[in-house]
Amino acid sequence: MKKLLPLLPALALVLLTGCPSFSTMGTARTLPKGKSQFFIAPGGMVLKDFQTDNAGLSESFGLPTVEFGGRYGVTDHVEVGGKVWLLGAEIDTKFALLRSEIPESGLDLSLAPAISLYPFTSGDTNATYAWLHLPLLVGINLGGSQLVIGPRVSDMIITGGGDSINAVWLGGSLGLALKLGDGFRLLPEVSMAYPVAVSVGSSTTTSLEPKGAIIQGSLGFVFGGD
Repeated sequence: MKKLLPLLPALALVLLTGCPSFSTMGTARTLPKGKSQFFIAPGGMVLKDFQTDNAGLSESFGLPTVEFGGRYGVTDHVEVGGKVWLLGAEIDTKFALLRSEIPESGLDLSLAPAISLYPFTSGDTNATYAWLHLPLLVGINLGGSQLVIGPRVSDMIITGGGDSINAVWLGGSLGLALKLGDGFRLLPEVSMAYPVAVSVGSSTTTSLEPKGAIIQGSLGFVFGGD
């Protein structure tokens, strides 16, 4: 318990600002027009070396996660969707760059831009926290299942109440969408992102300054889409 006490301010801050999510919980293949898909994904997240106070102390800690989401095929090549988790929400899209003729073989390639917003209060600071994501999803079709590789760039923005932090992250995800029946897939996935450029405004008081990687693991139960 004594080891946990110094982490409580950091955990509270992360919960208030909304934990980020780097999961895709889907394939690189856009849904057919008019088709929908839903998922639930329990998992966990490790945040490495986050600054937790103004003295520069950094801590690493893990958190459980669970996500709920869905998506819809606007056309065969355009998809819209979103997901929610503890104090976080995201709107995402997917645009097919390459779509194989059949889902059992070949390669699917898509861009999946997304945005998350967290208009919450951290301590005495009323600031808006936002994440912008741009993954490139590469899907290798394996007889109905798909290996999904997702390199990405993300941008974390904190602004308002005198705070100004901008952090650019590089990372990616690796998942395997196993088709176990009509309209059902099991999708284990691991994601990671690392801050490569962090800019902090001179008047910033918020102490959530990333210095290490975020690692996320999830097991998705995906329904629909066929």
